[in-house]
Amino acid sequence: MAVLCGNSGEVCWTKYGSYPIHRPYCHEAALRILLACLESHANRYKRYIVPLLSVHMDFYVRVFVRVFTSAAEIKSSASKQAYVWQSQGCDSWWLQPVGQQQQKGSSIKHMPAHGPAVPQNRCPESGAAFLMGGPIWARPLHDQAWVAGLLQQMEAESGRYAQFARLKGILTSVLEELPDVPLYYNVHDMCRTVRCTPPRAEQLRSAIINAGFRVSGSHANPLALKTDAPPKVVWDIVRCWVKMHPIKPPEPGS
Repeated sequence: MAVLCGNSGEVCWTKYGSYPIHRPYCHEAALRILLACLESHANRYKRYIVPLLSVHMDFYVRVFVRVFTSAAEIKSSASKQAYVWQSQGCDSWWLQPVGQQQQKGSSIKHMPAHGPAVPQNRCPESGAAFLMGGPIWARPLHDQAWVAGLLQQMEAESGRYAQFARLKGILTSVLEELPDVPLYYNVHDMCRTVRCTPPRAEQLRSAIINAGFRVSGSHANPLALKTDAPPKVVWDIVRCWVKMHPIKPPEPGS
């Protein structure tokens, strides 16, 4: 788990073919690195994967996937993966797709994705340089319908599971996640960057929804903020919070 989360990037590269970045979203990134590795190995045999359930629990990750055979479908593999541009000065990140698809009549053309995904050479929020990690799986981690069916079946047979309450909590959290939004922010880490007291989660989520974007939590981290809002919007909300709740200057001599 430590290797997948970025403690030994070179080891992760040699074992899984991806370079991890040790950031607050590292537990979800570990799942996505593992899925990208499975997809890569399956492609060599004209197969591809469809994740059913991918979870981080305690000190390990576990994924359940279906494997299908299709020489045509594996051509889309590059468009299912992405590199991560991570700011070294704050928690801002951007995804850079590896490939893209273009529909031309009844045919689909596969080609490299356009880039770079970052707005400029330096992070617009902190002015710091970027780290580049990946590739990672950029498609959904779970099949929502399959998970909903699993949860319904478990509830009907709850007496068979000693850890039913915990399993139900994890699966419910999985169902509430935004399926098409990879990675997440950590509210406390963001506020630590600007040295302010963090707002309540519902306050931050309400601000993001009022700005016209979607937001959810993540089963991988109780402090996670998964949203399709760009980093600029998230940081603007944090800056407004700091303006409403000014940071106390340090005491002289402290």
